[in-house]
Amino acid sequence: MTQQPEEPRMTEEATRSPKRRQAADLQGARDERLRSEREAQDREVTEEREITEAERLEFFRDSLQQSVLPDLPPIPGYHVCWLSTTHQRDTIAFRRRLGYQLIRVEDMPSWEGASAKDGDYQGVIAVNEMVAAKIPLSLYNRYMHEVHHRMPLSEEEKLKSALDTLKANAQRSGSAIVEEGEGTANVVQRARPMPEFTQ
Repeated sequence: MTQQPEEPRMTEEATRSPKRRQAADLQGARDERLRSEREAQDREVTEEREITEAERLEFFRDSLQQSVLPDLPPIPGYHVCWLSTTHQRDTIAFRRRLGYQLIRVEDMPSWEGASAKDGDYQGVIAVNEMVAAKIPLSLYNRYMHEVHHRMPLSEEEKLKSALDTLKANAQRSGSAIVEEGEGTANVVQRARPMPEFTQ
């Protein structure tokens, strides 16, 4: 029996249309790019694992000190700060009612390049969505005293009152509340007068 010569087989590549070949090439390029990105991410993870805890702590400390916003120069008699124009609750209108005033370029001529050129805050010193503001120190000190002294003391008084009620209820039922360590002994201690802020 004589063998018939095999017909030459066409490779899969040769049978594809040019469009299909182009699509396959694009998919191959995408797959290669994804593979490269995954390898880069794996390298980053490996490199991160080599960082010591002390180095991470130092990085954390540095991140607390860094600021995207430049420091505003002090204005005698005022506290200066940056306010957000995009915050949903802490709005510029709310801050104005509290006594904050937006700082205009005329107040700080050296900051001309950082002023808003148009919109609601035209002529006000601005960086991205933040605007510069000032508030009289006398008012600022009153706010700080309220937030950092009077309000925490009020919360401590509530805790002390609740504890006294618990102790009285326990005593009426023949029980006692035993505190370990200092417990609540230092609650509602009158703090020294709050220092005045100077800027």
